[in-house]
Amino acid sequence: MNKIIPFNKDIKFNEKIGEIESIALDDTLKFFDSYTIKGELIVRGCNKNDNIEKDFSYPLPVEISVDDKYDTTKSSIMIDDFYYEIINDDILRVKIDLMLDDLYYKEEKQEKEVREVNYDKEEEIINDVLEINPKKEKKIEENTDLFKETDNSTKEYSVYRVYVFNDNDTLTSILNKYKIAKEELEEINDLSKLKIGDKLIIPSTDE
Repeated sequence: MNKIIPFNKDIKFNEKIGEIESIALDDTLKFFDSYTIKGELIVRGCNKNDNIEKDFSYPLPVEISVDDKYDTTKSSIMIDDFYYEIINDDILRVKIDLMLDDLYYKEEKQEKEVREVNYDKEEEIINDVLEINPKKEKKIEENTDLFKETDNSTKEYSVYRVYVFNDNDTLTSILNKYKIAKEELEEINDLSKLKIGDKLIIPSTDE
């Protein structure tokens, strides 16, 4: 995206301005660091007073701070528009629009975290989930037998994953991805108010 930065300045001449015969704007603006632009805007031209033409040049120091929420890696600063008006005999008001182009918001990427945990990590999993969902403490205690070996007539969970809920996720997409029933997931997770960053225990069936 592009961002317009207005710059207004009154320039006091050393004599009467008279008529502006010509006027131009140059600049030496550049990034001093990722979030600071420094340099000069140089207003130059020719004015005519009592039939005498005289060149003028006025450097205007500029320092612009860019909010660190933006990524300026590919950005550049340029003059987008320039206009002026004579306020009185010796004051010239310049109005300059600077444009900062190729500006982007920094993306706060939430990485998906998937961890495979063996039996010797069961205590770590329980503590992790209890910290995120303290209301599920009783429920998890009731289901700690999931970590114990069972006979061949019941399902045996050999691997547990801790999955971080992402902004692109839905409960349905997670159920489909891990091929698990909602009721089974609810036994050890609170699914009532899922939000980005919440951690879910995903049981994996070892057939």
